[in-house]
Amino acid sequence: MKRYDVEGIRSPGGRYSLVADVAAGSRMLFLAGQTGVDEDGNVGEGITAQAEICYARVTHILLESGMGLDNLARLTVYLTNADDIEAWREVEVAALGHMVPPAHTLLVVARLARPEFLIEVEAVAAE
Repeated sequence: MKRYDVEGIRSPGGRYSLVADVAAGSRMLFLAGQTGVDEDGNVGEGITAQAEICYARVTHILLESGMGLDNLARLTVYLTNADDIEAWREVEVAALGHMVPPAHTLLVVARLARPEFLIEVEAVAAE
């Protein structure tokens, strides 16, 4: 998989790639949206805690499926408050480290499945 930007298309800002090029015949995983609920069923307090749980869950699913964060082709992130973008971004940078980031979409939505959910992260991975 190659991740890159395209000349002539200006990035809107942030840390992500415009394109994730996945070769034909690759094994692909489509992860359902992960929310900030821990394994005990507790919802994290605030955006930072919920985002950390989301990325820990994505990482765990990838590892249990025989992949890792470097296999991420795409992330779609849903936030319920635009004021949380900076805090989410800090958590994501810490979670992904210095890898070339996957293609991204960030949406700010009115609400998620439960009113206490502040973030949901969907992922696609390939190898």
